[in-house]
Amino acid sequence: MYWQLFVIVNLITASLLVPLQRLFLRKRETDPITFTVVSQLATGILLLPVAIVHGLQIPDLSRFGFAILTMFSVYAVAHYLYAHTLKQVEASIFSTLINTSTVWVVLMGYFILHETLHISDIVGTAIIMASVFMLMEHKRRKLQLERSILMGLLIGLLFGIGSSIWVYVGRHTDAISWTTLCFFATPTIFLAIKPSISKKAIEFVKGKIIYKIIILAVIWAIDNLASLSAYQHGQVSIIAPLLQTSAILTVIVAVVFLHERTRLRWKIAAAVVCFTGVVLLTS
Repeated sequence: MYWQLFVIVNLITASLLVPLQRLFLRKRETDPITFTVVSQLATGILLLPVAIVHGLQIPDLSRFGFAILTMFSVYAVAHYLYAHTLKQVEASIFSTLINTSTVWVVLMGYFILHETLHISDIVGTAIIMASVFMLMEHKRRKLQLERSILMGLLIGLLFGIGSSIWVYVGRHTDAISWTTLCFFATPTIFLAIKPSISKKAIEFVKGKIIYKIIILAVIWAIDNLASLSAYQHGQVSIIAPLLQTSAILTVIVAVVFLHERTRLRWKIAAAVVCFTGVVLLTS
């Protein structure tokens, strides 16, 4: 059962991924959609030679065509909202919001893969959702559902649906090939809808910024490969929650490198509560 190794690799890379993306997006001049296109294309291009040498395989479109089309559409919307929201929300908060996708992935695991539902799973899910509410501010003794919080929950739902389909198709195809193809999907959709993005993309390949994009691409590629490999060799209802414990590491990384110290105690507490929910889900 070497899926545990893939989980550890994913936890490390995932804890770095959101803070790195936030580092780019928090700059006022950075266009979220252009950044999404450039960063994903860079990751796909980085993986492509490896996939070709390994033996590029296309999933069975007659069997998974509709699922793939649905996944690409859901991911395109999710990444659009993801980039715009992360530009406004601190990485330490956003990572916990994205953790709610675990709930949907686990549920999809039960419905699609027919895994068994336990009481601890229901309680764990409720605790993870509670960690999200801990990030909401109380003003004038009333709970304020900030737009960014609600958007984060919606993104978690979309990524949960997309990830479920991604895992389902990935279990029946080559991991490297499938991961590579997925990184070209969203940029292709965005460029088809708005070709002018290609002109803005030039700004990301000038000077030292290209090296930062490459570093991000390497981490993103490893993150996705490790995640899919873990899903291929382990049980979805166990793997999905385990991968989301990276939120605790993300809080630490965001504090150290991005100096996100506002409401620090609540962020740490929310991450720990989320982790508690994950433990129950995996018990």
